[in-house]
Amino acid sequence: MNFVRNKKGVVRVIESIIATVLLMSCLALIPAQQPIAKSAPDLASTGQNVLLSLDSNGNLASLISKADWASLQSSLESALPLTAWFNLTVFDNNMNPLNSYPIGDAGSSSGKIVSIDYVCANPSSNFTIYILRLQLSEVGAT
Repeated sequence: MNFVRNKKGVVRVIESIIATVLLMSCLALIPAQQPIAKSAPDLASTGQNVLLSLDSNGNLASLISKADWASLQSSLESALPLTAWFNLTVFDNNMNPLNSYPIGDAGSSSGKIVSIDYVCANPSSNFTIYILRLQLSEVGAT
């Protein structure tokens, strides 16, 4: 009988039960956050950054003007990730290919191929413009 007389305590207990149920239902409605996986930079930006870094000191235009395709290939191989397949074609300003053999990996790619066009200028006395087409793909990607 004491329980019925103390109505303030009963109201507080009911209030706390309702607050707990309300809190639990709000938490149940909030979706759980998925962990954000760090993804590797996409191939287009990787290829663009590699070409920019090779061209930053004029080395790229120098290799092209000397037709040193082996050094150009080794520079690309060292700058690109090991999991990247690449193929580079160098064109003159009339889009005629300048390299006589393919500059790239010997393997093949079965995944999505990204193509990056890059304009490079030779700042020597005979100003020449080269257009580079770098094709990239992840090896083993589907």
